[in-house]
Amino acid sequence: MAMAQFPAEVADLAGKAHFAQVSDGPVEAGAIRFFAAAVEDGCSDYWTGQTAGLIAPPALLSAWNRPLMWQPDGSEEAPGLALHFLVKQRLGLPLAVVTRTETELARPVRVGDRVRCEQWLVDVSEAKNNRLGDGRYWTIRVEYRCAASNALFGAEVMGFFGYAGGEPA
Repeated sequence: MAMAQFPAEVADLAGKAHFAQVSDGPVEAGAIRFFAAAVEDGCSDYWTGQTAGLIAPPALLSAWNRPLMWQPDGSEEAPGLALHFLVKQRLGLPLAVVTRTETELARPVRVGDRVRCEQWLVDVSEAKNNRLGDGRYWTIRVEYRCAASNALFGAEVMGFFGYAGGEPA
């Protein structure tokens, strides 16, 4: 199988994980129940039994690794999808829209798990022109794994179109 061709500006980003991070702490029953209550989801997997047996709703897959929006020392964390912003910067495409998003689920996240995530650049298109103007499409995959066992919980796959702005052709 041939390797995908990447533009020179981002070729060094392909084929490896970026911006790995591990959740600040273990998944907590309270967070699961607060989310389930907010969306009025009565699934017994989120409410009953031993606290240690609770699983997190699939919609919370990425919740455990979201960056903090504020730090008391004034430092800034990398943006939540830092690889996307790096691709935009390297390609000189300041604007972007999400063109698609998919969630793959492999196994449930449970109370007590710590979640590690990594961002992967999957592909980058040749230069394209559409109603937004000149730009490129790219895909980023964010994998969520158990920090202790490396077992895959799931992944989010997001497609983007980055463009320079200005008057479309």
